[in-house]
Amino acid sequence: MHAVIIGGGMGGLFAALALREAGDTFDAIDVYEASATPTTAGAGLNISPNGARLCHWVGVDLDGGDPKGPDGVLDGGRAAVLEASREILVDGSVSRKPIPYNTPEQLAEGGGFHHMHRQDLLMCLHKRVSELGPDSGVKCPIRVHMGKRLVKLSQDENCGTAVFEDGTVVTGDVVIGADGIGSRVLKETWPGKGQRRWTDVVCYRGLIPRDKVAAMRKPDGSPLDHNPIDSFTMDTRRHDTAWVMTYWVRGGELLNVWYGVYTSDSGEFPEDWAGWKPIGNSDILETTERAFAGDPRKDDILAMGAAMVEPTKWGLYDRDALEEWQDGRICLLGDAAHPMLPTFGQGVNQSLEDGAALSSCFKLHGDDVYSALLHYERVRHYRASRFQFASKFNFKVLEPEDTPERKALLAAADERDFPLFAHEQRAGNNDSWIYDFDARNIGDKLPRKKLGPWDFRDREVIANARKEVMRNLWKPEKPVEGGRQITRAELAQHSTFDECWIVIGGKVYDFTEWKDHHPGGAFVARMYAGRDATAEFSDFHSKAALKHMEIFCVGDLVD
Repeated sequence: MHAVIIGGGMGGLFAALALREAGDTFDAIDVYEASATPTTAGAGLNISPNGARLCHWVGVDLDGGDPKGPDGVLDGGRAAVLEASREILVDGSVSRKPIPYNTPEQLAEGGGFHHMHRQDLLMCLHKRVSELGPDSGVKCPIRVHMGKRLVKLSQDENCGTAVFEDGTVVTGDVVIGADGIGSRVLKETWPGKGQRRWTDVVCYRGLIPRDKVAAMRKPDGSPLDHNPIDSFTMDTRRHDTAWVMTYWVRGGELLNVWYGVYTSDSGEFPEDWAGWKPIGNSDILETTERAFAGDPRKDDILAMGAAMVEPTKWGLYDRDALEEWQDGRICLLGDAAHPMLPTFGQGVNQSLEDGAALSSCFKLHGDDVYSALLHYERVRHYRASRFQFASKFNFKVLEPEDTPERKALLAAADERDFPLFAHEQRAGNNDSWIYDFDARNIGDKLPRKKLGPWDFRDREVIANARKEVMRNLWKPEKPVEGGRQITRAELAQHSTFDECWIVIGGKVYDFTEWKDHHPGGAFVARMYAGRDATAEFSDFHSKAALKHMEIFCVGDLVD
């Protein structure tokens, strides 16, 4: 079979490498990228163990390159493997936790927590793809075509057809949309779906060479309280409306600096700022003065803002989960399917997991494209959507306090629901569900429905937790009077956190009182008041939970 991949970024290139591992399913794989040359945009990212092992599986070297070599060359990934994460607290104290995934044994098996320059990851993927190109003589070569912007996509029972801006027309047995949050594949296949939403968060990003880090001083000329040069760690400084993170990339030769600032004044974004825009350091310094006013950590942050080389700025947009990622011979992958904010550190890792799972699905189902893509969606949808949802709530101003019911459920499951670099205790401590997960394990038959949260947990432990929570679920003095027909106009009148109706599976539920007792947490109401939350929640309730939800059902959404 012939696979056509739209999008030659990290998700698309990895998917091409992964599909070669699907037995003898594919004869050729073609990747079509809109840009004329590989992008140099961006700064740092992290490849956590769940993604790093998959890179090792397809022969991608994350840390074998020359950290002092030039930018943009085909090389190993030149990653930095850090010792620990640190949180610099407002009182000047430091919480330090070793990163528990970087033992020599774990690294030898391709695991470990790798911190990388985004461009370095893209280049080591290109390097591996080039080793498997049409001139290599390998079976099932990968061809990469640059400067190919998709304008039209269609399919019939035999193939998918992609038409590009330059007039190129290609057909394939399967078409994979790996073309990012603004996916043209999504627009062509599911018109009107996947609208982006402004989050009120502005981000700044930049890199500082090691010698400049060593020379950093506060505005008064004194040394920094916590200079990253003294610690090979991932550092965070947070309060309710701002967040600064630093970590080393390129083997410790560059410090990646990321600022995220919550602002309700979106008037400064007269255009779509979902991409990186070059700025001056003065912009960062002005924002730091405002966001960290009165904070004793401000002078350290100002020093880093002044030292950034070629900083960039962009606005964070998110998107609600999609109900489906596949249709016939077409599917979505990575940010095209489930774009997420950078706050959880799982965006690129979930793209890698998508590619690995897709490969396993084709290895199992062979040339039965429909079963392979359906299987892929069913095993990937819940996990990726969970990260997509969780990534929205690492700015505390957006996150109401957890309900007692949610705390009890997560504590019983002992699941970490926050990233490794966040030190506060919010739920359980077990992060194996994040970092020890192997996306290649998809089962030996097509699941009958999308796999929900209970399918990924210890059944005995979670069954006991569910029973306890269900026995104590809050109920109002009298149920909502249901059975009504609700229009979207009426739904819009109940679209605030304080008066909150939510649509799940075509039914309208009144969360106004329930939100403060809901096992999913009050942030469900914060994000979905007046909106449709079907993709996140419809398939993943137990029968007992559905019975309990009837108490809050206002009626059916009719239009």
